[in-house]
Parts: sequence; C-alpha cells; structure tokens
Amino acid sequence: MLAPVEERMHRYHLSRNGKVLGIYPEDRMKEYFDEGRVGPNDLVWREGLDSWQPAWQVFGGEDPQAAAAPPPLPPEPERAPAIQAPAEGLPALQPAIPSAVQPDTAVPPPPRLHWALVLLLSFVTFGLFFVIWMFVQARWVRRIDPASDAIPLTLVYLALVIAGQWMGAGTAEDSASAATGALLVLAGWIVSFFAFFSMRRSMLDHYNRREPIGLRLSAFMTFVFNVFYFQHHMTRIARWKATGVLSP
Repeated sequence: MLAPVEERMHRYHLSRNGKVLGIYPEDRMKEYFDEGRVGPNDLVWREGLDSWQPAWQVFGGEDPQAAAAPPPLPPEPERAPAIQAPAEGLPALQPAIPSAVQPDTAVPPPPRLHWALVLLLSFVTFGLFFVIWMFVQARWVRRIDPASDAIPLTLVYLALVIAGQWMGAGTAEDSASAATGALLVLAGWIVSFFAFFSMRRSMLDHYNRREPIGLRLSAFMTFVFNVFYFQHHMTRIARWKATGVLSP
C-alpha cells in the first residue's frame, strides 16, 4: 500500500525484454527516461492505463525507427519482484525491444569476500592482510584494464613503508633517521592513494562502458575506506556475474 505522501504521484511498473524490473516513482522514471537509462521502447504501466505502453508515448519523445543499443539498467529499484506471470490487476506483458545488460563472460569476476571479513582479517593480522588484499584487488583491476598502474604503485607504497619502518626502528637516539623513516612512511601512504584512485578510475571506466551497470564509486569513500569500500562493490559485481542480479 502506498504511503499517503505518495498518493499524488503515480508509480510505474517497468518492463524490459519481457521481464518486470521493478516499480519506480513517476519523477524518478522521467529522470531515467531523460538520461537514457530507460529506453524509448521499454514498456511502462501504472494504475489507470489500459495496457503496457512504450516509454516514449508516456514520457514524450519521437517514435524510434530502429532499435538502439540497449541502455544500461537503472539502479536497483525499491523492490524488484521476479514475476513469471502477470500480477493480479496488471495487463499482460508485451515483448520489449532492448535487452538487459548481461555479464561479459570473457571478463573475470572480481574477488568475492565480504568487506567485513577483510576488515576483521586486516585487524587480527596487524594490517598484513590489508596489504595482501590490496594486491589481490590491484591484480584483478589489471585484468579488466591492462593499462592500470595500480600494481606498480602498490609495490612502491609497500617499499616506502617497509623502508620507513626499518629506518625508524631502533633509532631513538638518531632523530634524523627517525624523521626520515617517518617521511618515507608518509610518502608511502600518499602513493597508496594514487593506487586506490587508479583502481577506482579503471573500475568506473569498465563498468560504465564495456559492462555498463552504472557503477558509482564515491571519491570520499575511496579516500577513507578504499580496500573495504572496493570490496563491497567487487562482491556485488561478482554476485551479479554469478546470478544476473545486481544488489544495492
């Protein structure tokens, strides 16, 4: 049942390729249509319509003369029920022209591990697992983007941190060595952020071009949570490749 605040706004059912993808508020559906995330030949229905209608007839636009390339799927709706038969009160579905984005089987899936487990293992190993998993992520990014420089940047980061720790260890009486060690560690952490943002750039490019699922990666979250934030999205992508369902 719709909440009273939503009674003035229609809620549209969206169908693509014979499958109901979910239910969206009218303003969001118009936004997706204007952005091209909802194709002109996608079918929509709301209460009051006699049958499913092409999106271009409902939201305005010209009748397409030829099928265009499939638009990317909109973000996961509020609820996306798997409907095998028409729901009670809905008209029968008609075939839709664009097809949903399908995983590219030639592209390897990302490492699949819950981000909380990565955090826990990093904590109990005093950061060792963090570095290992950073390499795992950088190696996978290199497979979707051979031009990625995440691996060499990660190696530089590790070398600087190790050198800084070595120079700073046991040099309580040598303030110059201790200061140099601290600077090396700081430089290593700065390089690590270059590596993280390199991975972010490669993932955004791939998953908005070759496999256009509309991936969004916050720069702030990348800066603060990096490995754990990436792992959350990598696990989502791995699950999508296995099931065809992209979770929020």
